[in-house]
Amino acid sequence: MPNNIIPIQDQDERDPIGLLHGVAESGRVMMRNSRTPKSDILFVKKGKKIILRLMMKPLSSSSNFLLYFFFFFLVFFRCIQSINAQNATTDPSEVRALNSIFQQWRIQAVDSWNISGEPCSGTALTQSSSVFEDPTNNPAIRCDCSFKNNTLCHITSLRVYALDKRGVIPKELLDLPFLEFLKIDKNFFSGPLPTFLGNMSKLWLLSMAQNNFNGPIPKELGNLKKLYLLSLGNNNLSGTLPPELGNLVELGEL
Repeated sequence: MPNNIIPIQDQDERDPIGLLHGVAESGRVMMRNSRTPKSDILFVKKGKKIILRLMMKPLSSSSNFLLYFFFFFLVFFRCIQSINAQNATTDPSEVRALNSIFQQWRIQAVDSWNISGEPCSGTALTQSSSVFEDPTNNPAIRCDCSFKNNTLCHITSLRVYALDKRGVIPKELLDLPFLEFLKIDKNFFSGPLPTFLGNMSKLWLLSMAQNNFNGPIPKELGNLKKLYLLSLGNNNLSGTLPPELGNLVELGEL
């Protein structure tokens, strides 16, 4: 191997799936897929830009056909998914529940997702955590529009973060049966934690820290079998942790 070519593994580069091997040479990195030796991927650094080039060695006509057919099918499938998601509508009962919650908390939807009065639109369709957690996207929801052949959306996430809002936990949350993520930290919500939270069986994140909640932690939270993160710190809660929380076998952060 020439002296000016350094193996990637000697540069402490990580190859977690063990398929790629390559060399680095003065800003050029070539990755060779050991399972498909007829293709190389070349990364060329020009200034601050990194250009990716896929270099294919000659393939047979049948291989070319299969490759192009697979690529076309993948692009077509993703386009259809995107179009269907944009044309899908939010479950009407969930729209009513969300409107009631927002009215009680005196908050308004932001323009980035409540496009033309349709909650599951715009940024509500993103799978990007950075977009969902963006400070300008607050309050925020996220939706899953894969139901009924991609024509129906359900609200899966709700975030009302550090908006200085007041009120109690409304029972209308139960009318969001697909809710997996509820984050309402850094507000002035008060009152006891309602026992009906234990009926929100799809929750994997429940974050209600830095509010004014009082009273005991309801034992019913032990029913949330999918819960991974439970955050209740910096409230006025009393008593001890209920032993039922030991049923939360998926709990990773408390």
